[in-house]
Amino acid sequence: MKTKRGVLAAVLAAGALALGSAPAHAIPPPPPGGDNLIVFSYYSGDQVIGQRWFGCGQPGGQWGTLSGPVKVFFTPC
Repeated sequence: MKTKRGVLAAVLAAGALALGSAPAHAIPPPPPGGDNLIVFSYYSGDQVIGQRWFGCGQPGGQWGTLSGPVKVFFTPC
């Protein structure tokens, strides 16, 4: 019984380490100087396939496919 618990603990620890080592996708901080429209643009190759945006005191919105490589843009209001 103790052997099974030891093996299970080792497997769980290895799994936690493997999941925790995934690369982080940090969003850069917005530039200083006031309110910005924050736009997430999603790409397929060089083509924009979707966008999501919010800020400037307006309701957020989105269009297209919101998956794949993403770039973040900060546009002053």
